[in-house]
Amino acid sequence: MPNAKLRQAFSGCEGLTTDVRPLSSTLLLAAGAVGGLVFVAGFLVLGAFATGYAQLHEAISALEFTDLGLAQQANFILFGILQICFALGLRREMREGRGSNLAPLLQALSGLAVIGDGLFIHAPLHLACDLVAFNAAIIVLCLFAWRFWRDRRWKGWSAYSIITALLMMAFLTAFGFANVHGGPAGAFEKLAVASRTTWTVLLVVRLLSGRRL
Repeated sequence: MPNAKLRQAFSGCEGLTTDVRPLSSTLLLAAGAVGGLVFVAGFLVLGAFATGYAQLHEAISALEFTDLGLAQQANFILFGILQICFALGLRREMREGRGSNLAPLLQALSGLAVIGDGLFIHAPLHLACDLVAFNAAIIVLCLFAWRFWRDRRWKGWSAYSIITALLMMAFLTAFGFANVHGGPAGAFEKLAVASRTTWTVLLVVRLLSGRRL
């Protein structure tokens, strides 16, 4: 039968599957990429128009204290919600194996913390949310590196995940140093966010292209 022959032909394509992903799962996964891109575009545009805001030197959260503060709060909250949706998509996708429970859980925790960044604009709650959001995101990368290890379908992704985690840690360390000494702290924090966003977008594109976890 034609359908049987088609399934047999595709079964030889390493890493691809003939299973049809439900539309709801596709949308949940896509939310991860869309959320990251919208968030980055949002704080860059708001930073360009906010009165007195210095893109290179001030943190993303500093936008919440400008004349466009409500818009940045909404940007945080929307991003957090979409990251939680992404976590639900990952849980559906990662049915078993390494990190199948912990990675989606920490991804959801990161999303909740980002929502907290939008709701709590003052320290210490805001700082606590920042720490949870960034550290959870880094641990998720490490869990994916562990999952991808020796998986021929995801060749190179273990190393890429570790490199992204190291870049995030390096940029955040530089952010803290520059924040104390008057350097381009804002640029380093934005680079940390951009590095993780790039990883997420590429992961989602690969998944929606037919790869499976």
